[in-house]
Amino acid sequence: MRRLITGLVGLGMLATALTGAATATAEPPHLPGGPCLQEDQNVSLSSVAGYDDVVQALDRIERTSNGLVSVDSAGTSGEGRELYYATVGDGPTTFWLQARIHGNELHSTEAVLQILDYLAGGAPDARLIRENLTVIVIPMYNPDGAEANIRQSTTPTRIDLNRDWENFAQPETVAFWKLWRDTAPELALDLHHMGQAPVVEGTNDLNQFQIGARSIDPSRMTAEQWLTNRQMAMASVEALDQYGLANVAHYPLIDITNAGLSRMLMGGTAPAGEQPVLQSPTKGAIFYEVRSVGQKSNGQLENLFRIPTMAVLRAAADGSLGTQDVSGYPDLPFASQEQCGRL
Repeated sequence: MRRLITGLVGLGMLATALTGAATATAEPPHLPGGPCLQEDQNVSLSSVAGYDDVVQALDRIERTSNGLVSVDSAGTSGEGRELYYATVGDGPTTFWLQARIHGNELHSTEAVLQILDYLAGGAPDARLIRENLTVIVIPMYNPDGAEANIRQSTTPTRIDLNRDWENFAQPETVAFWKLWRDTAPELALDLHHMGQAPVVEGTNDLNQFQIGARSIDPSRMTAEQWLTNRQMAMASVEALDQYGLANVAHYPLIDITNAGLSRMLMGGTAPAGEQPVLQSPTKGAIFYEVRSVGQKSNGQLENLFRIPTMAVLRAAADGSLGTQDVSGYPDLPFASQEQCGRL
């Protein structure tokens, strides 16, 4: 029986964890997309949150939040599952936090459920975030792919949902585009896994975390967007530097215009029958890629998502994000791309 993730994390331990040169191409030179599996490996997903676990966790968090968290559905998936999201806080700045747009990128769901649970609590930083931000939390963007443990959607077409914000072929994309339009988030963060075993260039350090400050070329962004993306990135990196176990690297330079974050920044597209958002409300949108190494490392993987996410939320809430130093951004190393399981 799958564990109910948020119920097994002690509040004290969770609070501690939460506070704690390449050429540009259209696609990255590796496939970021889920667990690193060996041919003879016995794969067990018993410790990973499935769709039913997400439904139960959201219900529990909403019921016990004393009205601080509301749970709604943006629509239904291709197989008819509700596309649940939660809202916490009523501040003037809306922050979009999404996980598992790729169904086999497992631990981001657990991390955002734990963050949501924490934000519904009484810690000073949780109260600060609720007062200054409205946080939209999407624990499982792609429930059909998650249940099938595949990267893509399942029906009516099997496609990468993170390449569907121009064609809008899938109901999931249409539903979340409408939610984005209606909530108008100023900031967005997308959580992913990478399935390789890279090392930080020039070292033998295993790269556990890659920062993605640009899903599109900066020339496609406004100056404000490009600055905000780097500020979000450096707030994340500094938090992980204090944690000390991530060996951070820069994600490969990409320019993918049909990805979700890309179109949040650019606007200009819409599902059939809808009007495009010509002036995007989104001032910053970045993504994380955390190395996926299996269920024995669940806690470590969740920390690599939670710690930088909470750092960005706090910085957005207290105003320090706007003064975040970005001078170190050009010095972030890249990583060599090794085959999965080689190390």
